[in-house]
Amino acid sequence: MPLIKVKDIGLYYEFHGEGEPLVLLSGTGLSCENWNVFQLPDLRNHFRVLLLDYRGTGRSDKPDMHYSTRMFAEDAVDLMHVLGIDRAHVMGHSMGGRVAQWVAIDYPDSVAGLILSGTGPGTVEDGQYYQRGVPLNTMIQLIEKGLEQRLRDHFADGFMFPPEFVRDHPETIKRLGEANLKHPTPLRPYLRHIIARQEHETRHLLHKIKSPTLVVCGSGDRVATGGAGDHVRSSECLAANIAGAELVLVQGGNHSYLRQMPEKANAIFVDFLKRHPMRKS
Repeated sequence: MPLIKVKDIGLYYEFHGEGEPLVLLSGTGLSCENWNVFQLPDLRNHFRVLLLDYRGTGRSDKPDMHYSTRMFAEDAVDLMHVLGIDRAHVMGHSMGGRVAQWVAIDYPDSVAGLILSGTGPGTVEDGQYYQRGVPLNTMIQLIEKGLEQRLRDHFADGFMFPPEFVRDHPETIKRLGEANLKHPTPLRPYLRHIIARQEHETRHLLHKIKSPTLVVCGSGDRVATGGAGDHVRSSECLAANIAGAELVLVQGGNHSYLRQMPEKANAIFVDFLKRHPMRKS
């Protein structure tokens, strides 16, 4: 698939499947390759799926500059428009959910249905301490392991999956690690992506989201060592502040619940979007 010029940046994208357009937005510093393992094979049967590599990741350009989740949202919408897509469903996981919030806030006419997965608005209450910049635990891992090994081990800890799942499903962990390393993000843009995630703050703007919204999160996604806080609490904040939002907690799932139980997760995504079609059949 091609690299296309969008304003000042070359962005890599892929189309898969047929139907109403669905844009998938990846987590921190990841290429779109991670969607191919467990989500794309199913979702492409229902939607025309648009995958993209953010600036700084995968096969897209990697300018050495300050990044923000709002910038990634602008890039995604600009790409949609260059590709002739005026309106689409948008789903983002983790940092991708933060990017998706900005898409819905800044470009409301571009969003049909919105899925915010394992994500949050930044702070969830006034006066809350929230880490900005690169979290300490992340820096320690990068220093001790190096970037390549950290990317390889990204899904092998208690944050992404319950320990027993990591123990019992080594093939899943291996496949996801290999996906991370297929088009790895270099260190400088990877760090800039982490900073973009940690600087994200939309809590006081969530009322501007008008599209039908599903907030979905693993019930065990409470491990705060990654720097983004308790995602169950963050999800509850999103659902409480977005008018009409539905909240689903996937029992037994951690941050990567959608890869831990893909059939269940994909069914939740498809059901919601089919209940909120872009056009009536």
